Amino acid sequence: MNPLCYLVCRGVVSCGLALAIMSAVCAEAAEAEPVPTSEVLKPLVKETPKPRYGVAVPERISGRVQRMSNGSVTGAANVSITDGYSVVKTDQRGRFSIVPDPSSVFLYITRPTGHDVIGGWYKPLAAEIDFAIRPAERDENEFTFIHVTDTHVSQNRRSLVGLSRFVREVNGLSPRPRFVVNSGDLLDLNKALLSKPESGQADFRSYTGIMNHLKMPHYNVAGDHTDSSYRLDQFPRGDHRCGKALYWEYLGPHFFSFEYGKVHFVSVDFGYHLGKRKIVVKGKKLDYPTNQVQPMHVKWLRQDLGHRSRGTFVVTTAEADLANHCPGFLEMARKHDIRLQLVGDIHVVSYKKRPVPYRSGGALAGCWWNPRTNQLCPDLGPQGYLVYRVRGETFEHFYKGLGQRVAIISHRVGAAWKGRVRIQAHLVQPHDGEQLEFSINGRDWQKMRETARPFYRAVFAATVDTTTVPDGLLTLSVRNSRDGEVRTRVVVVANGRDAAPIRAEGSLEFTVGAPDSWTTPRAPAGRAEVLFNGTVLGTLEPGARKKYSFPVPANRLRRANILSFRFSMPGDGLTISAPVLKFEKTTLRDTRDNALRLVKAAHWGDAAADWGGFIVGDAEPPDETPFHRRQNIFCFVFSKTR
Repeated sequence: MNPLCYLVCRGVVSCGLALAIMSAVCAEAAEAEPVPTSEVLKPLVKETPKPRYGVAVPERISGRVQRMSNGSVTGAANVSITDGYSVVKTDQRGRFSIVPDPSSVFLYITRPTGHDVIGGWYKPLAAEIDFAIRPAERDENEFTFIHVTDTHVSQNRRSLVGLSRFVREVNGLSPRPRFVVNSGDLLDLNKALLSKPESGQADFRSYTGIMNHLKMPHYNVAGDHTDSSYRLDQFPRGDHRCGKALYWEYLGPHFFSFEYGKVHFVSVDFGYHLGKRKIVVKGKKLDYPTNQVQPMHVKWLRQDLGHRSRGTFVVTTAEADLANHCPGFLEMARKHDIRLQLVGDIHVVSYKKRPVPYRSGGALAGCWWNPRTNQLCPDLGPQGYLVYRVRGETFEHFYKGLGQRVAIISHRVGAAWKGRVRIQAHLVQPHDGEQLEFSINGRDWQKMRETARPFYRAVFAATVDTTTVPDGLLTLSVRNSRDGEVRTRVVVVANGRDAAPIRAEGSLEFTVGAPDSWTTPRAPAGRAEVLFNGTVLGTLEPGARKKYSFPVPANRLRRANILSFRFSMPGDGLTISAPVLKFEKTTLRDTRDNALRLVKAAHWGDAAADWGGFIVGDAEPPDETPFHRRQNIFCFVFSKTR
């Protein structure tokens, strides 16, 4: 246990700082480690098909898809072939003919369910192109895959070590995942015209050279950071292909689909440098991606979905919610059974139900490989990735911290505990005899009981009687009894028994719907009550975006205080600035907020600690972001001494 977890506040003035330190350090026990010098995988170079620049696009491309099975070769019918602009199907003999768009670069195949592609799924343009498939060796009714995002590979050695570690981990999972999807920001290239082509070449070589060590296919979305090194001589600024050339040379098409089991996966790119959007960078106005799928690719998407195999439903992979970035997406979703979006970009794990559900996959890079953030993401989750199991039409998942086998899965940092509380943790790929155990404040380690064996992991549980400890901060620790791997989390015991150590009136302050560029400001649609320790402290005006200050009588203050909200309308909600409890000359903050502030300040600078706030209630939108977290209960804890 880090000794900072045992800091004792010597006065109320120091309480906020101490809480912040404790919360950040203990949140996931993701201690900063020195970067090893020998853990970067040696780049594995694989020759990839290259665009044929300067060669005229054929007026028509013909070919055949051959199915090879048990030494026989037959034509494969009803297989989708595309140039990225239009889609055709093979006939009963496996033949196809397509008129390519003059802007097309590759011709490629949609992997059909139950078959693997032989010899590459995309090829440079030519008048005659053939593809070959063969029956897959493994059943596809049940399979696992990996969703990783925001790898942000650069020449920063930490990114190369981290990506190498990821590849080793995924290769070591048993049963081995069938494929990996990366939903954007593969590289850490600048979004504007700041990166030289040589830099882009080096970063693509690093990314692909390490990912090529995967023992399964990997499918990639470009993302706005990746789409940043230009070939202006081939595709001038304003051309929708501008910025894609390096991606094509290393990873192939940026719009594609493949099928696995009952799922039709579609990769959609929305970052285009069209010269229409400018930002000021270092005093210069430079191009910035226009994050919207362009008309020719919207047309392609409609065709691709219309050609999916019978019996499949659709999962998309993109950098963000396509409902906001792809015209007509919602209509396509209704027509073509789009059930889930796998997205990235925001570096947090979140799930949204509307109107087409999406799940963001955290970030392998955490806070962009910044060691000052203790390998955490902006939501206090560890650097990591999502692991999915698909059984028929059912999806299950869990988030795996990079380099971590032990994870506390309840409760979150700063959660309020009262009475008897059930805790849960899991152990990834447990070995025979491995056991999880827990302790409170680093004492009296006790065994947890195993309750389930879902895919890849064992789940353990235990019950904590919080009535045996005083109100205030509690450090929960969970460890693997065999190898000693420990995860810790700070929570708040709030049984309401202990009075505050001071007898002075306080005030609760926050702003509803404060203007912000990172999320949609929202005021409650109906009447909302502010509850302090379970008692109504005041009400919020419907539709009002304003600053509130509610007096808190001294006799209502406790050592651990709980703020919550009660809405008069179902599904209502609001955005607020981080709430604070003020008394005399001191300010208390929510325990989780303290930890979030430290991470923001460590990455974006001290001023960033005050950026953003919280999303309260069930209203949709807004979405979670690096600066806005969903939270309905807030805790303010006094130190034990004054």
